[in-house]
Amino acid sequence: MIRVVALLALLLLAGCSKEDELRPYAVVRRADVWQAVISDPDRGRLSRLSDAWEQARTDITEAGRDADLAALGPVAVDRPTASPAFPGAGTYQCRTILLGWRQGTPRTAPPVQASAWVPCTLAADGILLRLETAPGPQQYLGTLYPDVDRLIFLGTLRLAGDMGRLRYGEDAQRDQLGVLQAIGPNPNSGHWRIALPWPRWTARLVLIELRAA
Repeated sequence: MIRVVALLALLLLAGCSKEDELRPYAVVRRADVWQAVISDPDRGRLSRLSDAWEQARTDITEAGRDADLAALGPVAVDRPTASPAFPGAGTYQCRTILLGWRQGTPRTAPPVQASAWVPCTLAADGILLRLETAPGPQQYLGTLYPDVDRLIFLGTLRLAGDMGRLRYGEDAQRDQLGVLQAIGPNPNSGHWRIALPWPRWTARLVLIELRAA
């Protein structure tokens, strides 16, 4: 209830309608925006991002697949070295990387899985960016919120065959959260990743890797 009241106050202050509820936020601290939107369970998952990296690396080491992790390059380093450099609106190439095993699930799949590169888009919405990966078995849709030296991703998962698209907060089982950061030694290299800790269905950690198209 407190979160809802806070969000309503922000919307009134920004002077936007319900249909445009996540647009102009220059009048508030940037971190206030996503903190007013994020659910309590997801806030807890976000605070355990470093734990997700650690557990995923443990799974990979126990399976003897450290070479597979190293082959991914800087995207698989838990603390990127690049200075903050956020992507702009446009078309990108994306791939999804699964690291580790989801707790309680059979360890039959490899602990490092990387999809093929496919097109994805970032659309500008005021100071926000809207991410949409390519349609497929699992399609990520959501919003990237500025937060000092990173972007916070809050979105949903669209499955093949779904007729509509959910908004974040409408189905906790589909809600997705993550942190976008630039990766590699050069902040202008056009290379980013979104780290999504503790996804509900698979892996310990999901990475959405983005590079300039």
